[in-house]
Amino acid sequence: MVRIVLAAIVGGFLMFVWGAFSHTVLPFEREARRPIPNESAVLSTFGSNLTAPGMYFFPWIDRSGKVPAAEQEAWNQKLASGPSGLLIYRPNGGEAMSPRQLVSEFVSNVLAALFGALILVQLPGRFGRRVLSMAAVGIAAWLSISVSQWTWYSFSTPFLIGDLVDQFGGWLLAGIGMATLIKPRRVRSF
Repeated sequence: MVRIVLAAIVGGFLMFVWGAFSHTVLPFEREARRPIPNESAVLSTFGSNLTAPGMYFFPWIDRSGKVPAAEQEAWNQKLASGPSGLLIYRPNGGEAMSPRQLVSEFVSNVLAALFGALILVQLPGRFGRRVLSMAAVGIAAWLSISVSQWTWYSFSTPFLIGDLVDQFGGWLLAGIGMATLIKPRRVRSF
């Protein structure tokens, strides 16, 4: 059990370091975001209309109850004619990289690596096969989360590609660190 926890810490640390590298050095992060034209005017409009932090989806339709057909059709037309989008908004700002954010990211990486280590301890086989199995975990996470965000919320293709590099690279490095510490399970033959 000690080796699993140690492997999770090492794997989480390697994911954290890779994430820092991929977000600050590789070009995907820069290509995934664009500046808002006439930012001051747009932010002024936000400030006078949005008071609470949150994730805003537009155009909006309230799906908490049964939506009348006419209201659904009007929403479909608004969606088709645009604009539409998703906005993450913090009216009071925040830090670019606060200690709380860094700690939260590190802890989530270690917890993810703990689940990876629990899978890895069950895998027989050679080092490379076990490492690639961990990289496959990253690809599975990317397919189930990032591709859905791209599909349903129009996240940009550069974001999608960057997140694939982030997940694959992070899990590959974590797999190397964890497979070094966790020896393969012996397969018993009958």
